[in-house]
Amino acid sequence: MLVFRSKIDMQNADLIRNKIGRFRIGYIFTPADFYDVVSSPSVVSRILNKMVSAGEIRKLTKGKFDKPKQSVFGIMPPSDDWLLREFLVDGRKIVGYVSGIQAFVQMGITTQISSAYQIGTNVYRRSVIRGGRKISFILQPNTINKHNIPLLQLLDAIRFIRNIPATEPEEAISAIKNIVKLLDTKDRKSFARLAMAYTSYVRALVGALLDEIGDDTQLLYKSLNMASVYKLGISEQVLPYAKKWRIV
Repeated sequence: MLVFRSKIDMQNADLIRNKIGRFRIGYIFTPADFYDVVSSPSVVSRILNKMVSAGEIRKLTKGKFDKPKQSVFGIMPPSDDWLLREFLVDGRKIVGYVSGIQAFVQMGITTQISSAYQIGTNVYRRSVIRGGRKISFILQPNTINKHNIPLLQLLDAIRFIRNIPATEPEEAISAIKNIVKLLDTKDRKSFARLAMAYTSYVRALVGALLDEIGDDTQLLYKSLNMASVYKLGISEQVLPYAKKWRIV
């Protein structure tokens, strides 16, 4: 049972509770969501914390709460979409994208399931825990926008090709090759351009993939140290231009 200092606090609590009642189950909210009904930030925070103590709402992390969904197995974890939202968009600006195993599963590169998330972002960030899930970050050197995210995810798969669980590099590159072949000419040019910001073995693999299609790969080829050899465990049977790009 909530105990308040005054009748005004009780009224403010009712205003906040009524607004929470209109939120969908799983919606993640912050104190700022209530400043339109209770103008004092300190009062809002105090009431929300009392509601947490009373079990009416759940505190996920500092300044973030949700109205958890109950099932026969107990309280359900927070919605993944809302857990990730703060790392993917800032207002209307896209600042990150889902990478790692979650993205690779969607692309058909692996069937491994993970409860953790990896986010591509232009700013270095430490790993965090949200709603019991680990969220880690990889630094993306290219500008991120809604049009190039699928290409960045594909490049990340190439970047981590030696570490994708339950998938050997040859299996991964076969799946990636099938995706690249479906890209139109404009997207393949963007793919090559974006690859220039990645490490050398990624550029080599992208060059070998695009050579097989017949695209211009001169810039990618010239960007490499011709003395380097990339030991990735990928044969010419899977990647016909592997030898040209010094991939073994």
